[in-house]
Formats: sequence, structure tokens, C-alpha cells
Amino acid sequence: MSEAFVLESGRKHSVFGTVLKILCISLLVVLFLVAACYLLIAPSASYISIEVEGNVHIGIEELTSIAGIKPGEKWNDFEPARAEARLSAHPLFEKAEVAKKFPDRVVISVTERVPVAVAIGNYNGRSVPVEIDRNGLIFRIGATEETGSLPLITGLNMTSPEAGSSLNSQLQPLLHQLEILEKENPRLLSSISEIKIEPKTYGSYDLVLYPVHTPVPVRTDKALNEDALQYMMLVLDVVKDLDIDVKELDIRAGTVAYTLNDKSA
Repeated sequence: MSEAFVLESGRKHSVFGTVLKILCISLLVVLFLVAACYLLIAPSASYISIEVEGNVHIGIEELTSIAGIKPGEKWNDFEPARAEARLSAHPLFEKAEVAKKFPDRVVISVTERVPVAVAIGNYNGRSVPVEIDRNGLIFRIGATEETGSLPLITGLNMTSPEAGSSLNSQLQPLLHQLEILEKENPRLLSSISEIKIEPKTYGSYDLVLYPVHTPVPVRTDKALNEDALQYMMLVLDVVKDLDIDVKELDIRAGTVAYTLNDKSA
């Protein structure tokens, strides 16, 4: 092999290597520009894409309105902490979390309050149902699909109640008991049409229960549990068989007393 051929071959390899290096560098530059565009430019130009997690009964437009998310808001400008604080402060929600997910997603996870009872609010002479959760918080004004199946609580001061206001803390044990009954024995609880709160002079209260299938109200203490309701139904069956005109039953402290209707009235 001649010396000229070797030199010519070496030059070709040198040129090929240079071209290959240029191509590799160009490819790396292009990849860098694409990555920069994806990481920096795309998020700043992308509009928010909303995803909702959890069993949410309100519409997406109402949810985003409560969160303060505006139509056409950019992902890069969005502040999840502010939206989360707005949702957490709203009476409808017991818990809320908001997170940004690259490159344009916003994930909203909310836990709605669950009603355990309904009361009747008075607004300028108009009666409106209000829903109450297990902690005594009035979180919704107005009727929903669940309202008709909830126990009605009366005897409360319900003049123009506001969503976000709370009942007296003394009623929380009763509301927790209602929650348990609704989960464990809703059929038994549905035998009561109304639960009336009757305050005592020293701060506590009694309950007056109005059964669905008999006009005889039953007075009991505030321990409204499954045993108390079953005992009440048993006593009502016995009284019904006695064929007497009972005005009210009293089963407080585990004893049974009754008041008869005044025949002269």
C-alpha cells in the first residue's frame, strides 16, 4: 500500500469523524432545546387541566368557582395553596387537597360533608330545610335528594341560620349517635319521623321522639342508640295492646311512665 493511499484514507476518516461529531452535537442541541421547551415554555403557556378525585356531588364549574380557579388560567401562574385554603374554608367540604402535576394538570381532591340530620330554618316567614353534619355544622341551606331520608330535628333556634354556623356543642353526642344508626340500622332510625330537643333548666336536654306509625310521642334522655329505639318500639307495642288513650310515653332512666289524654278536653 502506497504512502499516498494511506494519507488519503486517513483524511477521509478524519472528515467522517468531524461530521459525526457535528451531527451528535447538533442532535444534543436539538434535544436540549426540546427539553427546555417542554420544561420551561410549555408549562408557562399551558392552560390548567382540572382533574377531580373523590365522590363529588357538585359540578366542576361550581367546584372551580369555589376554589377561585379562573377560566383560561395558566398552569405556571396557579397557586395550589390558595385554592386549597378556599375549598377547606367552604362549609360543603370537610377536607380538601389541591396539587399541581407537571406539565399542566391540577388535581383537586375533596371530602364532602355528609348530612346526618335536617332542621327547618326560618327565613322571613319561609321554611327552608338545612342539612347538619355529625359535628353539628350547618353546611347546606335548601333541599337535596338526601333531605327526605334524614331524621328531622326540631326545638332548635333556627331563625335565619347561615351555612358554616354550628349547633350547640352539647348536641354533638346526639349527632354522632345518628351517624352510627344511619350506618348500622337505618331501618330502625326511619321509624322516627321527628326528634324534638327539649332543654332542661340546668343545661342538659331531653328528647321527644315522634314515631312514624303511632301518634304517641315518647320522651327519653339524650342516649339515642339502637337499644333505646328497640326498647321504645317494644313499649309502644305493649301500650297499643292495652287499648288506652295515651298522650305521651316517658322511658327515661329505663322506666316506663305515661300520660293519658284528658277526656274532658
